[in-house]
Amino acid sequence: MERERKRELFQRGLAHFNRREFFTCHEVLEEIWLEETEEEKPFYQGLIQLAAGYVKLQQRHYKGALANLRKGLERFRELDDAVGDVEVPIRYKKLVNQSRGVRVSLIDQGEARVLERPWDLWPRIEYRAPGEPL
Repeated sequence: MERERKRELFQRGLAHFNRREFFTCHEVLEEIWLEETEEEKPFYQGLIQLAAGYVKLQQRHYKGALANLRKGLERFRELDDAVGDVEVPIRYKKLVNQSRGVRVSLIDQGEARVLERPWDLWPRIEYRAPGEPL
């Protein structure tokens, strides 16, 4: 994929994520993931799986939300080992911490809470400048 096209898709995907349009985010980032190198696939897969978890949460599908958030968090755990080899343009550790907090809250509050009222803890993705902490 051309570098400019990848950048444009990535920015669109993150904008959708931050507007809580998680399904569209998932679809946009999947375009990158399908053509990405094996080294960088876990990064995109992690974002896609977190977005899928938030889609399930919006749909009030408790088990699906937990499962997808877990999978996304696992991908980012794998990424920690490869960060030197992969350029990461976002503060992914902040996203991971926020998503871990959402997952823990889901577990603590249980399925009944998700079914009772809309969820109100949504993470945001922040860009990072080169050399800035992850």
